[in-house]
Amino acid sequence: MDLTTQVYELAKDIKEMREDITQLKGYMDRQNDVINELMKGHQMLMKRLVKQEEEDEEEKNIQRPMFPLMTQEDLDNAEAFIGIDDRKKDEMVRFLKPLLMPVGLKQKIVYVLSEQIILDYNLEGTHGKKRMLQYQKLLSVLYTATDRPGWSYKLFLDDLRRGFQFGKKKHFRKKCNANKLLKASRNPLSSGAEDDNDTDY
Repeated sequence: MDLTTQVYELAKDIKEMREDITQLKGYMDRQNDVINELMKGHQMLMKRLVKQEEEDEEEKNIQRPMFPLMTQEDLDNAEAFIGIDDRKKDEMVRFLKPLLMPVGLKQKIVYVLSEQIILDYNLEGTHGKKRMLQYQKLLSVLYTATDRPGWSYKLFLDDLRRGFQFGKKKHFRKKCNANKLLKASRNPLSSGAEDDNDTDY
């Protein structure tokens, strides 16, 4: 074999080796891409599992609301409970509807909120009160539970506002009457005290 033929064969071998190397590199690149995709998928799965564990742990700390809600903590818990999923919201609607209807919130708000919450809150959080409108999930439940023909969210808010006003007035009427009774019991010259003395004889 002459030198020219040897050079030709060598060049041919080198070319084939380069092609093999290129193919091998392409294969390794594809393999690396597959590994990277698998790693990304694994990381996403781990993140989802961690998030699910956190949500499960958080859900364990959320208790089923007891009505009437007595404190701000109860309001926060109810908001969180309703926010877990639509089933919890539907459950609350089914529970509250018979309590509130057909009268509505004006007179039945005491079945949902304690007197203390009624005193401490109003819708917008004005006049030094806390803001009830921040509990959107709870309000959504109350809106659905008081649904009726021609009902709208504006009418619902008006009804809720009247409920707060009615509850506050009722509280202060009771307080005023209690003060009158207390004054009457302390004043021996009052007619109430005289009547009581008469009945003792």
